[in-house]
Amino acid sequence: MVFLPEGTMVLNPFRAYSTAMKRWFLIIVCLVLFSGCIEQKDDKSKPLENNRDWITVKISSPYYGQVLQEDKDVLFEAKANGGKEPYSYHWTSTMNGELSNKNSFRMKASDLKKGRHMIIAVATDANGVSGQGTAQISVL
Repeated sequence: MVFLPEGTMVLNPFRAYSTAMKRWFLIIVCLVLFSGCIEQKDDKSKPLENNRDWITVKISSPYYGQVLQEDKDVLFEAKANGGKEPYSYHWTSTMNGELSNKNSFRMKASDLKKGRHMIIAVATDANGVSGQGTAQISVL
């Protein structure tokens, strides 16, 4: 609470305006504030099906943390969701580099270098939108 000396006038700048003017002022202020919150997409050259402009990739095999033995056959399998089909796939390993361009393939664990690998499966849809899934494995 503020105490003012007796006889001091406090002017309210909104008092001089009508109710209609105050409403218009508040509407304009709100529009200016909210205009920064609205995001518009400028690139309409690639319409995306079902408004899903992202790709999720799940690696079902090998599973995260799996330990592979040298003499065993290993299934590498991933599934992409979202975007527009068809998808292209690209598999890499942090230790071996490129592995395959299929969504599912088999290879011998002995064809992988011994140690800890981060397996990365990248899927790209028909519009060029990509997503990736990862799994960490160890090869003994």
